[in-house]
Amino acid sequence: MVSPSVHARAKPDPGPLTTVLVTGASGLLGRRVVQALQSRDLSVSSAPRDLSQVDLAPVDAVVICATVPARPFEIDLGQIDFLVTHTEAHLVYPSIVGCDLMPWPYYEAKTTCEQNLQSRASRWTIIRATQFHHLIWGWYTAPTRWPWLAVPAETRYQVLDPAVHAEALAAAVADQMFGRLPDIGGPFAYEARELARSCQRAIGRRRPVLTYNKRGLFGAALRAGANLTPNRSGGETWNEFIARRTKG
Repeated sequence: MVSPSVHARAKPDPGPLTTVLVTGASGLLGRRVVQALQSRDLSVSSAPRDLSQVDLAPVDAVVICATVPARPFEIDLGQIDFLVTHTEAHLVYPSIVGCDLMPWPYYEAKTTCEQNLQSRASRWTIIRATQFHHLIWGWYTAPTRWPWLAVPAETRYQVLDPAVHAEALAAAVADQMFGRLPDIGGPFAYEARELARSCQRAIGRRRPVLTYNKRGLFGAALRAGANLTPNRSGGETWNEFIARRTKG
């Protein structure tokens, strides 16, 4: 099963690509998007934080990777508002699987960004993905003063290699694919407690992993699997990621 495609108001025959702009090009996803675009022999530029400093006239496509989870409505939605107002370039947006089903400020901002693209952009593409390996690693290896590690009960994460998401975004640019494209998920979905235990083993800690029922609709959505997709990709698996991090 794949998500239905919602078609953008595409211009007829947009012509060959010459310049692609990437926001957040130095970030986890942005770096990989730049590499994936360059491997397709496309001319790629990195956007500064202040998009008003960019000449958007020669830009054919923008991949919107810049994101600040602590200030999503200011940063994430702000750049969407600017781009849909100042350019008719193809806007390609990486979003999150289930963001419209999970009431959390960052996810709500992602949903609002999607809605703005769909209603205001001339040409747009949205590709949602599940959580990256690096996000889970950051959660469960961060220093804490507690002698235990608490994780949500009955919750699974379909951890994904960010290079897979980057390749899909670059392909959407190169092949000029428009609309809501199929969601991307990792090859396996793991229980949160098992991911936490593998992280603790990898860094040589022995803290017990405790589970708790995350409150509210967000916790209920996680337990119901709103963050998962039946679509399963390749790329680096969680075990391969852990082995590489441990070796490093």
